[in-house]
Amino acid sequence: MSAEQLDVVIEQGATFAQLWQILDKDLTAVTYSFEAKFRTSHAATSTVLTLTSTPSPTVTLIVAKSGNHTHLTADVPFATTAALTAPSSGVYDIEYVNSATGIKVRAFEGSYYITPEATR
Repeated sequence: MSAEQLDVVIEQGATFAQLWQILDKDLTAVTYSFEAKFRTSHAATSTVLTLTSTPSPTVTLIVAKSGNHTHLTADVPFATTAALTAPSSGVYDIEYVNSATGIKVRAFEGSYYITPEATR
């Protein structure tokens, strides 16, 4: 199964709350962990933003069940997005891993765009 393509916009200085939906899979079990990495390019070694479903120090990727679907919601506070360089763009992906089996799946990938804040 290929990753779903979805581009996102992050507004500098605003709370980033993006929803991704994985259809027909309940991945809310404790054995699954999710992580998203945002980079300026695929070859970049540093990250612009990291989201995770495990405390590190806070959970920034909330995982919930809706029917037989899994919802992932970014929860990034405005203070974090205010520190991002804008305008800018890059690539991201979201992967999940089953800690019991070690199987890793890329669920989403795409481009991101950070739009600059005028009110600061």
